[in-house]
Amino acid sequence: MSRLDEGFDPPAACVQWCQLRNFDLHVLDDGVEVDLDWWNRHLREVGLDVRLRGRDLDGQIVTRGNATVQRNDLKMGTDLAHCEQDSLGLLFLCAAWQGSHRNRKAMRRFPDVRNPHLADPDENPLAKILKVLDGCARDRILRETPSGSWSGWPDTPGVGVSLIATFMWAVKGSVEGGRAQLIDQYGVSTLIHEGWLEDPAVTGFTRRRYDRYVALLARWATDIGTSPELVEMWLVQRWSARLREARDGSYAAPTLF
Repeated sequence: MSRLDEGFDPPAACVQWCQLRNFDLHVLDDGVEVDLDWWNRHLREVGLDVRLRGRDLDGQIVTRGNATVQRNDLKMGTDLAHCEQDSLGLLFLCAAWQGSHRNRKAMRRFPDVRNPHLADPDENPLAKILKVLDGCARDRILRETPSGSWSGWPDTPGVGVSLIATFMWAVKGSVEGGRAQLIDQYGVSTLIHEGWLEDPAVTGFTRRRYDRYVALLARWATDIGTSPELVEMWLVQRWSARLREARDGSYAAPTLF
């Protein structure tokens, strides 16, 4: 843990909220409605052999329209992503889940993962992203890039910090600070609001800063007796609740925040 975070303890509201919730029910069952037609149309248009699926209200797999994707579906070999390269299918399922979540800052955005700087026209434009994704899935470690990179993140065309962190969580990866965790701008904004001394922009997070963030979530989870995933969820939902209260005033639904 960074010495800068010594004495920075979880707020009482976070402790209460996390202790009243269950990992399987509230984290793994966290479902969102995904527009399969939008995602699969974009995948076809760029020539990627990836097709996303979802579930209907009865839990049956569907291939078109709006469908539910749960966080528990974000895993290697998932039934909801059809692709020869499992890691690439999982990445796009993570992007669809993350971009469709109502409580998160991430917006629906199609990541163009093709390498735009090919030295050889015959080179596979997906080779760079697949090397990183397959390595992460195989080793469950997000390796830092060689010295000289300002951020420490691997070169992943079209994939930002939030999405690669979600993918790493899905493959049960780890970083120096502990198990990889999701990172969302709303969650980091809550941390800053509570007194965390860091740069608030997630897009500018270096690997070292992300490791510090993961270590903080792990320490708070240990102090509370819960999981880092629930701590991260509280951070995100806390900011979403503040936004609703500011926008809707007395009409906002009561919360434990």
